[in-house]
Amino acid sequence: MPDGFAGDPAATHKKSSVTLQMLQKTYSIYSEDLNDVQLFIEAGMRHIACWCKKRADNILRAFEFFQYNDLSSLDFEELIDNARLRSRLLAMPVTGTIFFWNTDEALCIPNGKNEAAFLQQNFELLRGSLPSSALFSAQAGPCTVAWRIEADKQEIAAKCFTGATFTHNFTALLALLKHTEETRIYLFFYPRYFTICLFREGRLNYLNTVEYTTPEDVLYFVLNVCRQYAVADTVAIQCGGFINNASKLYETLYQYLEGFQLMQVDETLFAGDEFKEYPGHYFVPYINYIV
Repeated sequence: MPDGFAGDPAATHKKSSVTLQMLQKTYSIYSEDLNDVQLFIEAGMRHIACWCKKRADNILRAFEFFQYNDLSSLDFEELIDNARLRSRLLAMPVTGTIFFWNTDEALCIPNGKNEAAFLQQNFELLRGSLPSSALFSAQAGPCTVAWRIEADKQEIAAKCFTGATFTHNFTALLALLKHTEETRIYLFFYPRYFTICLFREGRLNYLNTVEYTTPEDVLYFVLNVCRQYAVADTVAIQCGGFINNASKLYETLYQYLEGFQLMQVDETLFAGDEFKEYPGHYFVPYINYIV
């Protein structure tokens, strides 16, 4: 487990697949009222997050987090089935489901530039070839977010979650972040990767998800973005997600990035006291996703 990610993973559920034995349920937090809730699912490169809210408010009612090793799309259906066996949220009735892909196969492009040929050319230029993939796009405030996913993986997800709305987590992040006139960097941490977003003078300049191994990898990448976009390394840096404030990762970023600070969460948005047993920034951005 990388430095900075907190939690005590539960014992894995035995399956015939050796790979799927690596599925770990790290968090399971539930409030008493889970009736008539909307389900949110986020599938990342090595994690699945599930949470729910009621349509009438923005209060986080429950949260589950699973980690797993890299899997091909051939294993994706088995992965979901394995998660269902150990998930309360994936097994209960809900009023609707919104599914977020959290991958690095995403681009931010000017609004109106979402023609299939244009997207294909840009993905191949910037990300390389991804055979048998499907392209999607959605407007997200200042830009259009385009993402690429293996076609069979999208088909599996659509079959497993009939009627779900599918999008990319960048669309929710851009709706969440405050577009002030300030220059600011946002960091969101997941197991072994993080999302970095730079707003310069209120305009989106950079948004990407990056894998890392050591705290120095993260520091180098942040400093490199500052240099490439002519931003002082004293810029305000707001950080959320799974970063432990007693970890080497936190210590490194806090020591070398003058403007680094953890994001604050309004605890009235938690439905139960069990959420408060963990640092509030763990649940950013899930608590404030806007869709």
